[in-house]
Amino acid sequence: MAVVTVADVLKEAERFEHMLRDYYARVSERTTREGVRLLADYMSRHRARIAEALDRLSGAQVRRIFLAPLRYQPQDANGPRLESVELPRQATAAEVLDAAIAFDECLIRLYRQVVRQPVDQEVKELFESLIRREERDEIELKKIKAMDYF
Repeated sequence: MAVVTVADVLKEAERFEHMLRDYYARVSERTTREGVRLLADYMSRHRARIAEALDRLSGAQVRRIFLAPLRYQPQDANGPRLESVELPRQATAAEVLDAAIAFDECLIRLYRQVVRQPVDQEVKELFESLIRREERDEIELKKIKAMDYF
């Protein structure tokens, strides 16, 4: 079992968000399909939600939370790992949705690992909030995928 910090987790989320941002920039330049543009708009708000949760805390709380050590089991047999979620350079809208759903599932599992650990209450509350947000995102992404209008 690896030990990481909250800052490490957020760095990994940022790596994936950069892949998404690059994808959306390419798609926006090439597509005339409104559905793909809507997906790009929805996904671009995802990162803002995490920042919003952190904005509710003081600078000292954020620094303390970022340095909190977390146990992370990278070999999770219940699904994909954060480290393995990749977005192909020429990804289709369906591949973007699949990657985003897999990434949300990874984050939810990791966040649940955090709340089960003996951590400060403020860390637990932050991650419980993030779980709720990720679960809502995952449901919305699955609805978008089920509509299959890409």
